[in-house]
Amino acid sequence: MTSVVRKETQKQSRKRKSAKNHWFMLLSALAGSTILLLALGPVIIMVRLAFTPKINLREVPIDWIRPLDVSSFVDVIESEILRSILNSIFIAASTTVIVLLLSALAGHVLARYGGEKKDNFLMLVLGTRMGPAVIFAIPIYLIAVRAGLVDTPFSIIAIYVVYNLAFGIWLLHGFFLEVPKEIEEAALIDGLNEWQVLIRITIPSAIAGVIATAVLVFIMTWNEFFYAFVLTQRNMGTFPTRVPSFFGAFEVEWGLMFAANSLGMIVPVVFGILARKWLAKGFAGGLVD
Repeated sequence: MTSVVRKETQKQSRKRKSAKNHWFMLLSALAGSTILLLALGPVIIMVRLAFTPKINLREVPIDWIRPLDVSSFVDVIESEILRSILNSIFIAASTTVIVLLLSALAGHVLARYGGEKKDNFLMLVLGTRMGPAVIFAIPIYLIAVRAGLVDTPFSIIAIYVVYNLAFGIWLLHGFFLEVPKEIEEAALIDGLNEWQVLIRITIPSAIAGVIATAVLVFIMTWNEFFYAFVLTQRNMGTFPTRVPSFFGAFEVEWGLMFAANSLGMIVPVVFGILARKWLAKGFAGGLVD
């Protein structure tokens, strides 16, 4: 009799746990859907308005079943937006490659041979990102003017490298600390030199962190506005510096601006989607010190 009662009690307990898990999964799905809708809602509205004729842009509510109109995209493509997007791709990609190379070297040295002064050096590096950009804009612009580097890729890439280098060093330093030191020592015993150990052992072992760093540096460079606005003009203007051109003195070209933004977000979105697996793995590993 006691065993029967115990079995019934256990069965009821399992049912209660199953019901709790069911409600928990349901609430989690509802919360996730709400967050996703809040995050993607403005983007979806922007893209839909980009395909709306100019005369209907101010209609409320939005007519979601209206036939798509591509006139705004045609006008944007005929403007300098595509050129600015290509400039942004070149500048962001170049900056990301240079930052990764320098950060990998510095991060590996600090992770393995930092010593007692490592923390002081890391704080010194971090200090390069602490000052507001507006303080450095005028002296940087004057130096670029005297060197003849205004509206050239060299000046803006150099600024972006300096601006993102501290971020890259801090991230890769943490990821390289997670690579067991014994693996590198074994590779040295097998005859590899320091460069070969870094290229063949350390970087492949921390590849998720390296790619995560590359994604973040690329996106931050792509979105940067202030230095690009100061140091570039017509030839090397980046995508963020072209968006304000749709704000006129008496009218805002909303359709063109929405179309331009829809085109401009394709590159970082595709880049992030392609690297999402590595991005998740990189940050799932954690940043240890």
